[in-house]
Amino acid sequence: MRNTLRSIVLPMSAVLSASLALSACTPPMPPDVLAAKAESQITCVGGDVTAAVPEAFSGALTAVGASLTSVCPEQTVTEVPAGDAAPVVLLDQAPTTAELEASAATCPAPITVPAFAYPVTMAYNVPGLEGVVMTPQIVAGILSGTITTWDDPLIAESNPDFDFTGLAPFTVMGLESPQGAVSAMTAWLAKTAPQDWTKGSVGTLEGAQTFPTTPDLVGEMMAVESAIAILPIAQAQVNALAMANLPVTLEDGRELVITTDDVQSAKIGSGATELTTDEQGGVTASPAIGGVPVQGNFDLAASKIVLAEGQPHVGWPVMGYAHLLLCDDPANPRPLALAQYVARLAGQGSLETYGVTPLPEPIRIRLFQPLKVQVVDDGTAPASPAA
Repeated sequence: MRNTLRSIVLPMSAVLSASLALSACTPPMPPDVLAAKAESQITCVGGDVTAAVPEAFSGALTAVGASLTSVCPEQTVTEVPAGDAAPVVLLDQAPTTAELEASAATCPAPITVPAFAYPVTMAYNVPGLEGVVMTPQIVAGILSGTITTWDDPLIAESNPDFDFTGLAPFTVMGLESPQGAVSAMTAWLAKTAPQDWTKGSVGTLEGAQTFPTTPDLVGEMMAVESAIAILPIAQAQVNALAMANLPVTLEDGRELVITTDDVQSAKIGSGATELTTDEQGGVTASPAIGGVPVQGNFDLAASKIVLAEGQPHVGWPVMGYAHLLLCDDPANPRPLALAQYVARLAGQGSLETYGVTPLPEPIRIRLFQPLKVQVVDDGTAPASPAA
């Protein structure tokens, strides 16, 4: 299909209006203001782009595509299953070496950037038993097989108000292929309970009952009492599975239990990631673990979060990071155009409506350079990403 390019001016948000009032302020300008200035124009590229999407996030890029098509009617997105050949690949974690090599073999300039974050928890099939607190030691014990029943002393000690009498033993389940959610959870365990979890960050669970697809896994979970698995919170919610709450250790040593229904906590937790920039300027994000944002990776005001007086600045402690792996090919600008829209406020808003966590503003802005989103140069634009 022939490419059709046309530039249009997007409606300016209230944030951009604020930028006009702040234009005389001393740099640096707030991240959301910088982002709004950078996004005042978009280049529409006619035609359809194919995107390979994992089962756990089926429909995510369709949601972005619907928003994009409302702005650029001739620009559409078609999802295909993960593993199919496509110029845009959505991954549930940073790409592996093999995935990067495969992309480089067919693309002269592959680019990797974070797409969104997503909170991860331990989901289980016990209707009505929502919100059991599971410490890193408990999660590590269940996944390694040293904790097999609900009435284990560690679980009872952390949940004195629950009655676990008569519940079936655990059946740990997972997928045959590596999952970003499992990698994020085991990275958290390796950091917070290294004596209980010695396997490091892994994508599959040794000893678990495994299934080839996510529908197979969820279907079996819903048929087996006390079936338990590591899943993205959104996926557990859609399938009406109960979920564990997780603790965060504060600087003073206290533990604060974070609940799965706190959207603000997921946004704060997404800032607890480490970023890496490759030679091509592409950016990858590690799983965000611990709930405490890394300095420079999160802006509370830009995220529109209001904390109560004295409320600790901590969030959900286990966050996976989905990434886009795409080909930057001048002969086919559609993949880059889609990635640019994903990085924009509108694209991130579509993803949040879909049910995942938008990128923190400082990280989102950092993608403008590798994705070549035009930034207004007034001396306050972000510099090229540093390694």
